[in-house]
Order: sequence, then structure tokens, then C-alpha cells
Amino acid sequence: MGKSKNSATGEGFLGEVMVHKLSRAMGVVTNVAEAQAGWPPQIIVKLKDGSVKKGRLSDFREPSGTERTTFPTA
Repeated sequence: MGKSKNSATGEGFLGEVMVHKLSRAMGVVTNVAEAQAGWPPQIIVKLKDGSVKKGRLSDFREPSGTERTTFPTA
């Protein structure tokens, strides 16, 4: 059974693999600041090289099937 995700609040995205839309950097969501009072959810993604990328949930997307196979999960 899949995870229940709510993009309006950011709930359920912790631990998911996400891709930054502009830089195409892939990483795992390590922190989610849930949306409050009309502001979009903020997430922090830890990239493969150890750096982090912060931004709104709309700045990221879920990886395609081929991208998902190339990302090391461990």
C-alpha cells in the first residue's frame, strides 16, 4: 500500500526521493515544514553529494522511472 501524501500541507513527503526542477539534482527529503496560513510547504532535500537544497514543495518533483533506478537507495 502506498504512502498517503498531501501536497497542500506537505504531509507524507518525509523520506521520499525528489528531484529539483531547475538543477535536476536528486535527493531524499529530510525535513518538511508544514504549510501554515496560506504559505506553501517548505522541504529540505539531502543530495547524493551530501549538500542540501531547500525550497518550496512546488520547486521539486517526483522522479521518473528511469531516474528512480539510477538513484542509490541505502
